[in-house]
Amino acid sequence: MGCSSKETFQTQFPIPISHYFYQSKDNQTHFFIEFQQAIPENIKLEKLYFKNQTAVIKMISSQKIEAVFIKNDFILDANPENEYGNQLPIAEKPKFNLKPTEAILEYSHKNKLMHHKFFDVTEKSNN
Repeated sequence: MGCSSKETFQTQFPIPISHYFYQSKDNQTHFFIEFQQAIPENIKLEKLYFKNQTAVIKMISSQKIEAVFIKNDFILDANPENEYGNQLPIAEKPKFNLKPTEAILEYSHKNKLMHHKFFDVTEKSNN
């Protein structure tokens, strides 16, 4: 008999989160997370998982981060020669089974790898 491993998520992030949202523009999705205070040195933000994609975290300020997801554009043309250079999509099983309105922040806290799950992620207009 085998045992199944079910991922457990942190219900509360070590520091308060002000808000989170994403913005879509062209072939990119920008996911933002804002914290109520500066991120302490003992917390290292690693990756963000959203809509079956993974992105690295970029610090915008001590209280705001961004993760950019890029969707590959394909050239579709009546002339197959113009489609040269299209890359085949990599069929990779997502690490997490997420709903379209969920995201997971992977981070290490005191050298322990942890995951925080976001629910009800909303899109904010670019205006």
